[in-house]
Amino acid sequence: MRLTLLQRQGQANANEFAHALENELASLKGTLSASVGLQGFSKRGWAIIDVKGDDYEIVAELIARKLGLTHTDFSSIELFGNYDGILSEVTAKDLGVDVGLEAPRPQTIRVNLGTLRAQLCDGKNLSMKELTENYCLIPNTKVTVRITLLHPESEIEGWLADSQLALLSNWISMRLDRILVFNCSRREVDLAIKKANIERDTISVEHLTLTTHSVLCKLGTDAVGLMPKLGAVLRNRELKPFIPARIASRCRPW
Repeated sequence: MRLTLLQRQGQANANEFAHALENELASLKGTLSASVGLQGFSKRGWAIIDVKGDDYEIVAELIARKLGLTHTDFSSIELFGNYDGILSEVTAKDLGVDVGLEAPRPQTIRVNLGTLRAQLCDGKNLSMKELTENYCLIPNTKVTVRITLLHPESEIEGWLADSQLALLSNWISMRLDRILVFNCSRREVDLAIKKANIERDTISVEHLTLTTHSVLCKLGTDAVGLMPKLGAVLRNRELKPFIPARIASRCRPW
């Protein structure tokens, strides 16, 4: 069984990405009777794997739940369905979320500025730049969307799914800063935290995708203050601060 994962290398190191994927697949397979291997990448860069063996159906389900699958064909998505995707484009008027659609033509799900204002700032007249900076909605961010307009000949439209809003609400209600790290492996992030000597300032690292991670700061620790230390080790990687207090004051209380 071939599966196209909702995971791609992007600007991350190729060897690190392959190593992270192999480790994740081995962990998910465990002692089940199956073999799993990377077969290559789709035209849009998604990782393609092959699952074989007596327990292939069980392993495939575990992989789908943990790593996510793309929806490559238009016929595989439906109106009002919820889908995981990767934010691929940010414009002044909307976001483009890639769920993997390639046939009959490549398409992204568009989430317009008006919708985001209604969902993220109670309708305030904030710009796309202000919203994306506060909520760290930048390319390569994993997001879940709900489709509200579905037509093969026009753009597909949607809004942030309830599960996505619940995730943001949970992060904000914790009142702890986070540092979102893009384009590197979990192993690189863990090593960087040790090298930067900020282990006492962080609680955990949440694995969002194979190449994006959320570093949770301890109470009273400022994400902006830690970023230069972590960035000095993770050179050429993109780091963004997620600051609940700033979101509550500039956007809306949660």
